[in-house]
Formats: sequence, C-alpha cells, structure tokens
Amino acid sequence: MDERHASPELQRKLTETAARVKSFAVAAKIAELWTEQRVCSRTVARIAEEVGSELVVEREAVVDDFTHHRRHAEGEDPKHPLAAVFVDGGRVQLRDEGQGPGVHGERWAEDKIARLQTMTSATHAVDPCPALPSCYRQPILHGAVLPDDSCGFVDWLDRTAPAEEPARWQPTPQTRTCVATMEPLEKFRWMVQAEAKRRHFFHAAKKAFVADGSHGNWTLWQRHFPDFVPILDFVHAAEYLHAAGQAIGSPTQGLAWTQALWQGCSDNVIAELRTALDTRGVGEETLDEKHEWFDLQRAWVYLSNASDKLDYPRYRRDGLPTTSSLIESQVKEFNARLKGSEKFWHESNAEAMLELVSRSLREDGPTLADYFATRPTSPFRRHSSVTTAA
Repeated sequence: MDERHASPELQRKLTETAARVKSFAVAAKIAELWTEQRVCSRTVARIAEEVGSELVVEREAVVDDFTHHRRHAEGEDPKHPLAAVFVDGGRVQLRDEGQGPGVHGERWAEDKIARLQTMTSATHAVDPCPALPSCYRQPILHGAVLPDDSCGFVDWLDRTAPAEEPARWQPTPQTRTCVATMEPLEKFRWMVQAEAKRRHFFHAAKKAFVADGSHGNWTLWQRHFPDFVPILDFVHAAEYLHAAGQAIGSPTQGLAWTQALWQGCSDNVIAELRTALDTRGVGEETLDEKHEWFDLQRAWVYLSNASDKLDYPRYRRDGLPTTSSLIESQVKEFNARLKGSEKFWHESNAEAMLELVSRSLREDGPTLADYFATRPTSPFRRHSSVTTAA
C-alpha cells in the first residue's frame, strides 16, 4: 500500500482507466462503479501523473542506452513479413506552470506520434487495383459546387467508375506499438528508432515508411529509416488535387489528376499543375491562403517536394501500404484523451499522459501490469500537489 492507501492493483486499474477515457472526472466516476467507494478525481490525476512520469523516465533511459550504444541482448527475431512506420502529429493545449489558479499562457502545441505496425501482405505480378477506388472519387461530390455541365460530369464519373471493387489487396495489420511525445524532433526520432530496433523492424522482409508531406517526417526517414520504402500518404495528395480542380473551376480535372497519380503518372500531374500555374501568371512566390490559386499552388508544391515517393502502382504490387490512415486514426485516439477546448496541460503532465496512452494502446512489449508488478512504493512518500489538466 502507498501513502494513499491504494494497492498496486488498484493504482493500475485507476491509471489504465484514466488513460482510456476523456477525463479524470470520468475515470473517477467509473472507478466508483467498480469499487463501490467514492474516488476523488484529483487522486486519480495525481496517480496517473506519477506513473506516467515514471514511465517517461524509464523510456528515456532505454533511448539513452540505445543512442549511446549501451544496448541489451536482443530477443529472437520474429521475422516480420512487413514492418511499417507511420508518423504524424496531433494537437495539445498547454498552459504555463507555476502561475497559480486558472489558465495562464494558453497555447496550442504539437505532439509527435509514431505507429510501428507489423503487417502481412501479398506480392502481385501486376497492379492489383489499377482503377481509382470509389472512396477517392466521392470527396469531389461532397459539398462541391459543380459547373454548369454538372450532369455531363456525373455521367463521365459513372462511366469511368469500375463495375465492382477489386478483392482486398491492402496489407493486413497485425501488431502495433506506438511512440508519442511533446519533445522536439531531435529527441523523437531516436525514440522511434529505438522502438523499431526493439521490435526487429530493420530485419523485416519488406519495410515501409508512410507519412504526409511534413518536412520533419521525411527528415526522420532520411536519418533513421533510409532503407524503408518512402511513401507519401495518398489521401492527402488526393485531397489537394481535388481542391486544385475546384480552384480552377473543373472538378473533372481534379478527378483526372487524382486518377493519373493513382496510376503512376506523377510526373505528368506535376507538369500539368505547373502549366496551370504558369497560365494564370503564378511564379515561384508563395501565395496567401486566401488567394484564388492557393490550392492549385499547394498541390504542385506538395507533389513536387515528394516526387520520389509517389510510385503507387509499385507499392501496390509489392504489397505495401499507400495511405497513413492507420496513424491518422491513432492520432484521434490520442486526441480523444488529450485534446479539447477545455483541457489545458502543463507540458510535463502532457508528456506523462502521452506515455500512459501509448502504453495502453500498444500490443507488444511490457504492459502496465508488468510495470506495477515491480514498481517500488512506500506509505511514507510525499508527492507534488501539481495536477494534470482533465
């Protein structure tokens, strides 16, 4: 029992509950239901913060050992058929520490998140899905203002749509772990590599690194995963191409560009976007977001910067993922716990909660139950009274 007269098992349950629901108040209410005793939300918050902070220290020690080549003996290589690293970021609202009651210095900050996913997939002699799937055709109809010949446009869309969707060709997810932090990229990248090393990702039969066009994502790939196949998320690219078509008043053209990109004609798409900009007198200057040709320029810049990461037919033949949808959905899991207009975290507390959520989501490696089985405790300890956000 610790100073709060809570057993390790009770603390584990409180911590896991706090990591999985939207607030400490909800966690306390749930705890009351299964303990049939009153549970204070501040107590839940303090326990969660303490455990999360301890886990951050443990994680930093592991990364420090890896960075300085003090590496432990590796376990047996599971020989993954496909190992994929997905990287993205969410948003967390921070506040200044040591300012007394209330919220001071509120600001939004980005948390960095990586998903390390093992998968299974088949290799194909020919492209298993040469026609653009219907899910990438629909966005241009959702809320779009069609031109006067909209009837003809819809007819054209119906004629080019495949009669039926092909059999599943996408890789099948197996086991995931994740890394999340408020720390800068310089620290985050070592965390991701250390976790990939622990899980034998560098010995997988096939390897992929998937992300959107953020420069930081590809710096991480270049420095730590250069032998992983780099893949730009197709969903973002399709979104920008549809927006570019809307900008020039031609949803049909936006769809044609998206279809061409899907079929591997990225050079043609980039060239046509550049021609469209030149025709409208847009040079190399960066346009304001409110400029009428901003979406057109954004699509050109986005694809030009990632011209070596757009070979989608090859990725499909090799059984590699073409979208970052898995990390996008995982970011939402983190955001569900940490993001909210009413939530203001201290940076250290946000880091602790990110680590707790990471532990609760992972499907490989030590669990919170393992940690609590050997966690030192004492009835005489005194802890800080600073609490987390919600």
